[in-house]
Amino acid sequence: MNRESRGVPFRFYPEEFSGAFGDSITVIPLLVGVALVSGASLGTMLLFFGIFQITTGLYYRLPMPVEPMKALSALVIAGALTYGDILFAGFILGIVLLTVGFMGFMKKIDTVVPLSVVRGIQMGLALIFLRAALDYSREIPWLALSGVGIVLCFLYLNNRWNVPNVSAIIVIAMGIVYGLSVYGSPPVEFLSLPSVALPVPDSLTDSLVQGSLPQFFLTVGNSILATSLLFSDLLKEKVDPDSLSKSVGTMNVVSPLFGGMPMCHGSGGLAGQYRFGARTGASNLILGSVYIMLALVAGSPDILAFFPMAILGALLVFIAIELGMAGSKTDMWSVTLVTAFVSLFFNIGYGFFAGIGCFLVLKHFRDP
Repeated sequence: MNRESRGVPFRFYPEEFSGAFGDSITVIPLLVGVALVSGASLGTMLLFFGIFQITTGLYYRLPMPVEPMKALSALVIAGALTYGDILFAGFILGIVLLTVGFMGFMKKIDTVVPLSVVRGIQMGLALIFLRAALDYSREIPWLALSGVGIVLCFLYLNNRWNVPNVSAIIVIAMGIVYGLSVYGSPPVEFLSLPSVALPVPDSLTDSLVQGSLPQFFLTVGNSILATSLLFSDLLKEKVDPDSLSKSVGTMNVVSPLFGGMPMCHGSGGLAGQYRFGARTGASNLILGSVYIMLALVAGSPDILAFFPMAILGALLVFIAIELGMAGSKTDMWSVTLVTAFVSLFFNIGYGFFAGIGCFLVLKHFRDP
């Protein structure tokens, strides 16, 4: 990473506080979803997100997004992988990304897998999210529809009058109010210090084939190369892709050892931070501090027992739409659709290999 990408002074203006939460709109729903479905500790996940928000903000001095790995999150929420599976997948990815970053191979790896296959994985994840959203929304349909309505209202207000889109926070707050009114207050306990343990998957094959492999190429394409490009587009700052690879690798070698969610950077999070006013690493320090404060009182395993799954269904619809729109930016629809539908009806690992096979067959007939 060049020095100029760490030369931005911190500023603690109101815009930085607003922009800080531009990275949390998709982070919080995904963490809540993973915790609800898998029983993983929300407090531990928030703790390590807070630590790495602050660490990357101090290092890069830029609004550096820190997000859950979406492919792994989707697979847990949809019930395809266990939390143990994705911890192991994330840990393996951390080792690989550190190695790739130190060897300077990141840009070369991006040329190996066709864009249409990566887009197909994104679209497949979108379809998996939609299926899970429908399942969760059946619990309390009116609550899910209310959540969808709130998000649609904010999308209109944002498009019409540039009103900041804080709909995810409001929808989650609505779920909290409903849960508290129906089920009462959850037990609040201070977070215990997490212990170190090597992640053990429930299924080694599923963890690697469904988890690590497709997530690796999503991370390369969207979390590293796209984020590096967006820093140049928005902030005129050069952040080297191999530096981002080492950053993501470090997070995933450390966090899963303590039971923390695998994480990455992300161009979508950066776009959200920038749109709401973030321009420096101060936004990371602000959001990281908030995450850590929340983590400290989220030590009970039953902290989310009151939260209605229908709310998660409402938010998943729009996360699916976002992923689907990204997947639509393909250069070969046939390959993308094969990848997506095989991922939906079988698993993402099979979808990845099916997409590669489809691409090679079409390439052979086009260029005999």
